[in-house]
Amino acid sequence: MPDAAIEPDSNSERSGTVDGPEPPTVGAEVIEDPRRGGHRPIGRVISDDISPTFFDVRFRLNPDCRTTPGRFVAIEAEAENGREVLLLARVQNLHEVNPHEDAAASTLREVLPFGTSYAPEGASTVIYRVAEAEPLEEAVLDEKGEAEEIRAVATMPLAGACVYEAGPNLTIAALGLRDTPEEGLDMGMAYGSADIPVIPAKEVIQRHVFIGGGIGSGKSYTRGVLAEELCAWGVPQVNIDVNGEMRQATEELGGHNLVPGQDGFTLPLSALSPADVVEAVPSINPGTNMETLLRFSHETLLREVAMGTRKHFGVAELVDRIEESAMRLEMTVGSGDERRPDRRTVEPTKLRTRSLERLPFLGAPFDWPEELRPGAMINIDCTGMPLSELRLICASVARDLQQLARQRAIPFTVLSIDEFHLVAPADDSAVTTQVLREIARVGRHYRLGLILTTQSPSDVDRSILKRLLTRFLHAIEPDQLDALRGVFSDASQDLIRTLPKLPQGVCVLTGAFETVRHATLLQVRERRTTHGGATPDIFGDLAAEGWPEKRLLAGGKDG
Repeated sequence: MPDAAIEPDSNSERSGTVDGPEPPTVGAEVIEDPRRGGHRPIGRVISDDISPTFFDVRFRLNPDCRTTPGRFVAIEAEAENGREVLLLARVQNLHEVNPHEDAAASTLREVLPFGTSYAPEGASTVIYRVAEAEPLEEAVLDEKGEAEEIRAVATMPLAGACVYEAGPNLTIAALGLRDTPEEGLDMGMAYGSADIPVIPAKEVIQRHVFIGGGIGSGKSYTRGVLAEELCAWGVPQVNIDVNGEMRQATEELGGHNLVPGQDGFTLPLSALSPADVVEAVPSINPGTNMETLLRFSHETLLREVAMGTRKHFGVAELVDRIEESAMRLEMTVGSGDERRPDRRTVEPTKLRTRSLERLPFLGAPFDWPEELRPGAMINIDCTGMPLSELRLICASVARDLQQLARQRAIPFTVLSIDEFHLVAPADDSAVTTQVLREIARVGRHYRLGLILTTQSPSDVDRSILKRLLTRFLHAIEPDQLDALRGVFSDASQDLIRTLPKLPQGVCVLTGAFETVRHATLLQVRERRTTHGGATPDIFGDLAAEGWPEKRLLAGGKDG
């Protein structure tokens, strides 16, 4: 286990004394108070009507120390069989106690004609700050001061116990993260704690990833960081790029940008379900003979592919199969040897099915096994594509990869979809919702992972969303918070309230116990590839065209 040494606050020099029990010995280093010139606590646990408990600890913060919601602290707990125990707790909130500024005192000072003054925090005996923290895990230390065991909280801290800034080793161990970038996915640093790297295990990608956030919050930037990390680990990636944001990064990572219907990138009808085809063909009304005929024709061809009697089929083969299907379904006229297909149903069905030829991306199967080698990055540029066609492409790609993964014909591959609320809405009839549900449910068992990104989680399928077990939650509109209730993990209400106001590039990282044990604030690291989703500098463009500043309009008046 990693060393559990705790570290001082960066502003730790001050004069005076600290009363109370001696801080513990951790490892070979003695954590001392200022009288001995060593490290010191940033505060001490206090006792009030709700603290300390197993769920809530409050501590008075030393006057010159700082902390913020989301930061981690280490708290002394009762020793166990002579071994030191430290609690890792997450700061929830902070408030000041100042009786000089209550409503009555403040009003009195405004009304009376003479001024008053009082000593500031640190010199005053009645002014102080109180931090609220939630215990998350506890570390049992061996005789060398190293974390021998990280476990659920079983020891209650006592009033007067010292509170320290949690060092990186204890925090990393308690969160289930990795120590170095060479061991996992290097995503950045804990927000406000530049010495604590946030490196989830590389295996989290097998349990699927969700990236959520409003416009300009940094979600596509985070997706780019993940792309870099997966590329470094050799994980093949297929990205459905709705807005063209990953084109340049794909080139820089040595990958390929493909446009549906161009450069040999086509998809077969055999990768679509009968429901997909029915939705793609215009003027096929549900419950009619034409729908039944089209579905049956497509299903019979799919069975032949499954049995190995044909490799794939296209629009021409589907149209040719319609007459035979009409005979089998007894959509006929006449009797005996004179029985023949009913042209009133067959001809309109064939005519409308031929309209699929307008879709340039339908054709021969793409050679995924050849292209998806270790380290492959394939970006499917769907910029400007109509929604109906986008959904068909997503469904076809997803089913192709799903089938190949089941057959072990490709290595573990990640399918990534930007703006996935467009293609997997909370609608059972959407062509991609069902296949993504299936991948989210069992994809990890046959070596297929998902990264799904959206600015509108309230519009996505809930059963997919709740199965994405590693989540990067950027700033998002308050009306979207309800849709995220199932993915906050153990994030506190105070932490959740910060979501709409998070700075760009900062997110709440949450997960299941086996991915990220506890919610933490992440400052996403700087990308090494070009970010294609940056907001254009339109006024810079205007300045370059000769309009560098605001001008008074002709005929306008000042004031």
